[in-house]
Amino acid sequence: MIKTHVRKLSLIAGVMSLAAGTPALSDPITVRFMPPEVKGLPHNVCAPRLRDDQIVAQWQAWDQKSLPKKDSYAIQRDMGRLRDLDAAKYQKIVTRIIALLPTVDPGYTDTDQKFDTVRLMLALGEADKVRSQRLIATLLTRSDFSPGSLNTLADFVLAGRGIEADRAAGLKLKVEAAYGGNADAMLDLATLARNGEKVEDWDIEPEIAVNMAFGSLVGVLNAGICDRVGRIAREFSKGELVTKDIAASAAWYKFAADLGDSYSAWKVAEFNLESDEIDKDNSVLIKYMKQAAEGGNMSAMLEMGRTYAEGSLIEKDRAQAFKFYDMAIAAGNQAALVREAQLLEETKDRSPADREAYEKALRKLVKRDQPPPWAFTRLARLIVARTGIWEEPPEVRELLEKAVKLGDADAKLDLADLILRQSPDAGGVSRASTLLTDAVEGDGKIDAIADLHRLYLCVSPKGPDIKTASYWSGVEDAAGNKTLEIDPDKVDEISKKNDPLLVASMQTQALYRRPNALAVYQRYLHDTGRTQEVLAFWKKYGSNQVGVDAAVALLDFKQQLLKGNIPEARKTIDAASGAGNKDAGLNFARFLIENYITDRKSLEQAQAILQPLAQAGIGRAVELLEQVEQALAGGQTDTVSKYQQAMARYGDMSAQLILAGAADDAQTRDMYYRRAVGSQGCDYDDTMALAEFAVRNNKADDAGRWLTIARYLAGDDSWRKVKIGDAYQAMNTPQAVQTALELYQEARKQKETSAYYRLVKYYGNDQTAAYAPQTAGNLFVELLKVSPLKEIPGELATLDKLKPAIRNAVTAQIDIKDLYTRSAEAGQPVAMRELAKLIQNGPVKSAAAATEAVDWLDRSAKGGDAEAMYLLSQSYAFGTGVEPSLEKARFWLKKASDAGYEQAGKTLSLMTIQPEG
Repeated sequence: MIKTHVRKLSLIAGVMSLAAGTPALSDPITVRFMPPEVKGLPHNVCAPRLRDDQIVAQWQAWDQKSLPKKDSYAIQRDMGRLRDLDAAKYQKIVTRIIALLPTVDPGYTDTDQKFDTVRLMLALGEADKVRSQRLIATLLTRSDFSPGSLNTLADFVLAGRGIEADRAAGLKLKVEAAYGGNADAMLDLATLARNGEKVEDWDIEPEIAVNMAFGSLVGVLNAGICDRVGRIAREFSKGELVTKDIAASAAWYKFAADLGDSYSAWKVAEFNLESDEIDKDNSVLIKYMKQAAEGGNMSAMLEMGRTYAEGSLIEKDRAQAFKFYDMAIAAGNQAALVREAQLLEETKDRSPADREAYEKALRKLVKRDQPPPWAFTRLARLIVARTGIWEEPPEVRELLEKAVKLGDADAKLDLADLILRQSPDAGGVSRASTLLTDAVEGDGKIDAIADLHRLYLCVSPKGPDIKTASYWSGVEDAAGNKTLEIDPDKVDEISKKNDPLLVASMQTQALYRRPNALAVYQRYLHDTGRTQEVLAFWKKYGSNQVGVDAAVALLDFKQQLLKGNIPEARKTIDAASGAGNKDAGLNFARFLIENYITDRKSLEQAQAILQPLAQAGIGRAVELLEQVEQALAGGQTDTVSKYQQAMARYGDMSAQLILAGAADDAQTRDMYYRRAVGSQGCDYDDTMALAEFAVRNNKADDAGRWLTIARYLAGDDSWRKVKIGDAYQAMNTPQAVQTALELYQEARKQKETSAYYRLVKYYGNDQTAAYAPQTAGNLFVELLKVSPLKEIPGELATLDKLKPAIRNAVTAQIDIKDLYTRSAEAGQPVAMRELAKLIQNGPVKSAAAATEAVDWLDRSAKGGDAEAMYLLSQSYAFGTGVEPSLEKARFWLKKASDAGYEQAGKTLSLMTIQPEG
């Protein structure tokens, strides 16, 4: 029979104090029970905790011949965990452990074996078998139970597991277990007493029972102490039986951590991370979090990796971050692999080693049982970046297909792009349309809307479906996703207009981290006087987005150009690296080429900007780089052939057209042309480039297709209408020429100067049936009437080059001198000079006329006109309309020479030749 009233209650002195008073019914019991202050505690007392997967792996690898060299407590703990995880799956292992435990633990008796066998049977769902064989009833006749086993038997009797339920008998057993020193039994009885239930033969107050239980849990310093004091910490943390006390909980976890328990170390760190109920200490946090991580705690490994990666609490250290992530990965943790991949993604473009490691991480991820869908997409992109979009292996499509199947929205966009690039036939277009529509409607990927617009307008083999394309364009407008096109000269006006819809749209696109939108929005915030905190937020928000810094620099660059601040524009390039960003790089380099083509340093700067863009296969960069290198070399170069391989692997549309133009045979030319069609961005520039290529290569149908699209994209832009008209004109068919004339006329109505010139040229060609000098003259007169006064001198200079019949038709209707006068009075230096020449050469030869002419020359010269400087020097030399002055003549001659006027340079050189003899 089981003995009763075995009173074996052990406490550690100095750790217990009772709260005053008795708690109300069901209220938590307030106790103060803190760890003892013991110096020199050993750090390896506790049986190491293992994760479930580690426990399973260790015991599945066990040869079942003899028990491993582990503490008996740890073996029994593992056995119980295997039984609770899956009794049926691990039945043979648990049974063998039960059989062998007496060989390593003399205290593990025959009764313990039978008891553990019954527990296994109950876990297997064999309660009826236990009951029918009276196994628990037989166990109850024994007297050599430990208090813990006795309490478990009490629970079986109370719950009716494997034996008839008997509350009185069960409570009697629990009382016996409590008096035997079992903490669980004491806490259960304290709970009953707290709730007002009287238990026979148990008259200990709840507060005393809890303190006795906690004291019993502390017990002796053996392998199980950390598990036991962890129970105390959990009770204080839960606040159900005892009053919640986070500080006490943290103290007990720290006690266990100092004894070597990694789980408790993590709890100490977690309290310092999250709880507001303790005095946080970062040094304590790092110390115990590191201990927990090195002890195998997965949460701690992940948090240590994140802490080192971000540098939030300690100095940033990527090597340490990878160390802890690698520890977690080795333990099979997928989250660590994801975080490591994300960390490597930040540097993959700057470090070949990180790029290789990133690919390895992604390949591990896609092989997991439940891989994240995005890993397939990122891996596909990485492979494409390495191989090039035109040499991507079949693996890329396989990866994207898997990602799509798993529901990754980005993969739908990437796969649609791949299909349209490789197979823009009817079947491919249909599949791509399905993918993109699903991305919009199913995943809310608004970027796919622009792709659908492109598909129906520019890619479909049926030709442009303008109705459907317009529908998707309207959807994009309604979604606020269409990229804002704000001219650089209009940016500074945004803050003055106070248009809330425009500002909201800017902010939305800035939130999408679109570089141009971020650049414009940051400028708007600056112009409206927002606080430094707001400006700093948006600067940081875009700091990790590729291209934002370049977009900011490019915006400033364009604005400086518009204001005529050439030196300031140059400084913008010097301060920002255009390399690596297509738009900024091309704009910067083009500016340097157009303005500093004779300056070697500027050309070398343009070369440095363009080379990486050319290596990335950007065709327009290759074209500009060819100009630069020819200027540097003083002749022809092999620039195109140097970058031919890069363009063939990575090249954009313009690169494919370059390759098509350089192809030696029709088959290769058509192959590159098809690539260009598949990679074009469906914008005005791309469609015009395709149209011009088609015109040059006698592809009339294709030329018509691209020009139709270009007209749609051009909208009401008068200059674009002229350029489209030029392409139709080059087709040189009656219908195409007629279309060109219609476009020129449309642009003319919008007062587009170039349209007038095209029409004048058309009607002024005396080699065609359309020759009509009067019509050409009338158009030129109209041009002069609609042009700004500053443009009049240039247009009148053009008039001088036209056929006499046209000039006569013009001069019969206008007063040229009056035009020059009005332009000169408006401040145009060229008009001033030409007016002076008209006065000098006019019918009236008087001193007043000569003086007036010199006055206009003086104003023109001071306005920077080189020819006026030369003419003014002649006036001073000969005293025409002014007092002669050799000094002033030399001054203006030198100015004219320095300004680049050739005749002035020659005259000056003759004046400095020393006579012989």
